[in-house]
This record gives sequence, structure tokens and C-alpha cells, in this order.
Amino acid sequence: MMRTKFLLIVFFFGYLAQAQTDSLRLMFAGDMMNHGPQIKSAYQVQSNSYDYTENFQYVDSIFRQADFVIANLETTLGVKPYSGYPQFSAPVEFPLYAKKAGINIMATANNHSCDKGLKGIVNTLDVLDTLNIIHFGTYRNVVERDSLTPLIIEKNNIKIVLLNYSYGTNGIAVPRPAVVNLIDKEQIKTDIEKAKKHLPDAIIVFLHWGTQYKYKPNQSQKDLVKFLHEQGVNIIIGSHPHVLQPVEYEYDVLNDIDYLTVYSLGNFISNQRKYPRDGAMIFSMNLTKDEQGKIRIKKYESIPVWVYKYQKDKKNHYEILPVEDFKLRPDYFQKNSDYQKMMRYYKFFKQMFDVKLFSQ
Repeated sequence: MMRTKFLLIVFFFGYLAQAQTDSLRLMFAGDMMNHGPQIKSAYQVQSNSYDYTENFQYVDSIFRQADFVIANLETTLGVKPYSGYPQFSAPVEFPLYAKKAGINIMATANNHSCDKGLKGIVNTLDVLDTLNIIHFGTYRNVVERDSLTPLIIEKNNIKIVLLNYSYGTNGIAVPRPAVVNLIDKEQIKTDIEKAKKHLPDAIIVFLHWGTQYKYKPNQSQKDLVKFLHEQGVNIIIGSHPHVLQPVEYEYDVLNDIDYLTVYSLGNFISNQRKYPRDGAMIFSMNLTKDEQGKIRIKKYESIPVWVYKYQKDKKNHYEILPVEDFKLRPDYFQKNSDYQKMMRYYKFFKQMFDVKLFSQ
């Protein structure tokens, strides 16, 4: 009798441990841009290197709470001379400091993927590989694309497929033999069918889409969401408009499926200062696996962040500030006008989302 009771206790605690590990926290950051003034700001004369520590110093504690953090890398890397808009090439230190802050996956298919030609695409992938940063969306050649698509991440007994596509490349032809994933429904459908063979718990599609500076999704975006849902995609994350766009949650009662679409995350880091391009959100979601093995979106959270640009020692500085942590700290800012700009962005955020926390 005592032995039976002991076995039941072991089984019970074993079940609890299993249940607790069948959850995954993902975070998404928006457009990681590197304009000319940012490059100049990061340059360290004495060491002839670049330091982006201050960009990410206030968001690393947020990212450390996630299992995976995915961001849109909207620049090529390592092609000298470094340059900002309209054809971006950032120092190799830029993704290094992003990784130190907790960003461990980068989507690379966007309208600036081809800014520096074949060299830019290859250099970017070489840099990310050297830094052990997972990436998806651009490839050195077709063979590499076939071998690396889909990107699968797995942790805590949950398997996720990640796919990344862009609406275009600013009219620049994709240089052969490189591949940039473009929004093509037939190709996307083929990729999803291939992904399903891996039996993922969820498929997440990261899209570079929409109309710049527009706060609402256009019809093309809505049509693509419908198409992706029909193909079995659970979660869609958007970038490119450089401003926030809505978050939509749907529950399909008939098929018992959660759907979540984040139309645009905004500018995570950039030199764009015109309101409300000066801010973004970190989007966080908790995925759990229920007793039937289905993935549930148990909680999702939109965290407002604002890029604080200021001058010190005759040099520009950039900091990504979590607004909730700084909204009661006007003394932190050099100028009250800067604090007011942050609060103006926060008001815009609150008006769009009403509240910052959404739970099912």
C-alpha cells in the first residue's frame, strides 16, 4: 500500500513538471534600423570600433524573460563604407550588441535586403553566423534555402516553424545566386506544406508588408492574413510601416484554433524622429500546450518603447526606453520637451490598444 502511494506521488509531481515545461515565451521587436547618425553615434575613436550598448541597456531585462526574441534586421551588415538611408550597411557590432541584450533570432527578408548587392546579403549572413544568431528570410543560394527552410525552433516540448517574406526589395533585383523570400502565395503555400511535414505545434509567419506610415492595415494585408489562416498559419507578425498597426486575436470555435496577427511592430531603433515613428512595441506572447496537445495563446502583451535621442559631449546618443518604466521619471530627460514627446507617443499607443495587457 505504501509503495502504491509513493508511485502515485512520483507520477503526480512528474506530471506537474511536464505541464510546467510545456510553455514557451516569445518576444518580437520591430524594425532594427541603422541610419547614418546612429552609426556616427556608435563610433568610438580611441578603439576605432562601434559600441551600441546604450541602445539596448534598458530592454535587456525584458528580453531575458523570453525563450526566444525575434527582430527585423532592416540593414545589411559589414559592407564598408558603412551607410544609412537609402542603402543601409551597419557595422558588425550592431547585431552583436543586440544579441548581448537578448535578441537571438533575426528576420532578414525586407525591402533593404539587397541594398549592397550580393556582397551585402552574403556578408550579413556571414556576420550572423559568426555571432551564432539564428536567421531566416535570405539565403546565399537556392540549395541553402532548401536546406534551411523552414526554420524550426524547439524548446520545452513545443516546436515552432518560422517563415519570413518581404513585399519587395525597393526595385533592386535580387542578385544571383542569392535568394530573398518575397511574398508570393504559391511559394508560401509550398513552404507551409513542407513545414507541416515536420509536425510543428505552430507556424509563425514574419511579414514585411503594408503601407509606410499608415496606422491601419491595407486590404492586401487583410487578404494575406485570410490566405495564411487557410494554409494553417496560427500567428502572423508584421513589420515595415514604421508605425504601430493593430493587434487582432481570433478564436475559431469550429476548429478550436487561436489566431493572432500583429500588423506592425513599429520602429524598434532608428533615427526617424517624426511622431509616432519615434516609438514601437515589444510584443510578447506565452504559448502553452494543452492536454490534447494543442497550442494555446494564453497571454499576450504589447510593451511600448520609445527611442530617446539626446546630445552629450557633442555627440548624439540613442536609448530604447520602456515607457512604463520612464513615464514617472521626467527628471531622467535632458529636456522636458523630450519627456513630453515620449508621453505623446505613449498616448498614441494607449489610444490604439486601449490597454497594454491582453489575456485569454
